[in-house]
Amino acid sequence: MSILSEALENYVKQKKLGIADLAKRCQIDRSTMYQYIHGRRPLQNRELLDAILAELRLRPEERVKVMQAFEITLIGEGRYYRRKKIKEIFESLLTLEEVKGVNPFGGRQEASGSSQDIQNVGSMLISGELKVQKAIRAVVRDACERGVTISLFLQPDIQFFHAMNVVCEYPESCRLIHIICMDADPDPVECGNLEIIKSVIRSGIAIMDYQPFYYYGTPSEHYGMMNMMPYFVITEGCTLQVAIDGKAAIIHKDEGVNQYFQEAFGRMLRQCYPLMKSVIGLMDRITWGIEDLKKPGKYRQNIEMSSGLCSLQFWDRKLIETYLPRSIDGYEHLLEGMVWYMAQLHEAKKKGQVKILMNPGFVLEFIKTGIIKEYPSIYFRTPLTPEDRRYILEQIFQAVEEGWYHLYFLEEREFPLDYRWEAIVEPHENLYMQYCVDNQFRIFEFEIPEVVDAVSDYLESLLQSDSLMDEKSSVELIRRWMEDYL
Repeated sequence: MSILSEALENYVKQKKLGIADLAKRCQIDRSTMYQYIHGRRPLQNRELLDAILAELRLRPEERVKVMQAFEITLIGEGRYYRRKKIKEIFESLLTLEEVKGVNPFGGRQEASGSSQDIQNVGSMLISGELKVQKAIRAVVRDACERGVTISLFLQPDIQFFHAMNVVCEYPESCRLIHIICMDADPDPVECGNLEIIKSVIRSGIAIMDYQPFYYYGTPSEHYGMMNMMPYFVITEGCTLQVAIDGKAAIIHKDEGVNQYFQEAFGRMLRQCYPLMKSVIGLMDRITWGIEDLKKPGKYRQNIEMSSGLCSLQFWDRKLIETYLPRSIDGYEHLLEGMVWYMAQLHEAKKKGQVKILMNPGFVLEFIKTGIIKEYPSIYFRTPLTPEDRRYILEQIFQAVEEGWYHLYFLEEREFPLDYRWEAIVEPHENLYMQYCVDNQFRIFEFEIPEVVDAVSDYLESLLQSDSLMDEKSSVELIRRWMEDYL
């Protein structure tokens, strides 16, 4: 039996409703209903399921359980929970930038260890969970205050990882190289690797120079005598080796021992792959974009999620010169870079197929005000004039008519990203997350297949959802708004 048939059979018994009576009320054959209820035949008709649930008179929470079972039966348990986790990751970013002192590492801030606590300490054993956490904070704070690199081998999901939250006090001076062990056979319900990705994105927001890497395996493998204390935090002149349960640690201050751990970390790093690459700043974002366009087959089948119009590829030199402030640092270089990049971006996308999920509320706001809310205001002299708003919208309509640009409105209540975020996925290739806050661009790039495929599948599911307005209706709605406000 499927979990759907099990749920239905359970509720049929609870409600004391006979299968024959239920079949009659739903106007289907009794034997067919029997097969559905007892799992002899898969129930894939949503309208029939709705009719059955109506007759069963389920409470809201009971209905939710049945609909969850229906989805799992249709697409499989692993796929269902991956989609759920990606939605959770996106929604966790909604108000992240509104929280002051964002802590990507979880947990509460305990009494922090001082950098003075480790300066006069030689190698020593530390016992006790709180003492270990205090030692981690002391080692990290000392490195941040001195501006030296922190080499980190800790799992983001372990209980004592939140001791690393001290780095949030030094977001610009901290340089963190992080090795993460990914599960080669993850639980389809827990989606532990995707939970790690959530932590990695949050760390990338909080720390300017954060470089995560990954490998598949177990944290304690291949380290000989170190497998009882496989985790370590390495800085210039100090190594903190931590037990797997976080209840014991050893501080190594000896130069030779510290050098040994530095070399061990280097060997591990050579066996790893980048988990996330990041680019910060508009000029670096343009330079990155130009290099990215050189890759073969770019934008063949892109799916994008943008709170606004995703209009960069429709900006020409005249528009850029009109709105890019001349007072901005490196204006001439930035101007030429933007003009070239946006023209090339247009040509690259025109050769493929681009599907864009949009938030109708933010699009309407742009039509009314001319403010491109999803991009930093420092890069605009003024809001766009009504004439320039119409020009960009007409360029988009032309791209839709040419058949390579497809836009769809997703209901605002279902839209999972804040206006500061955009997501672009090239199926089986790359995932890009663009984040704009405090007059700053950031791009986070992922190539790890299970992340790219999970986000791609999630966006595809949104394109098939009941909350999506089709392309024709979306374009017609924009035209009506133009008539009303422009």
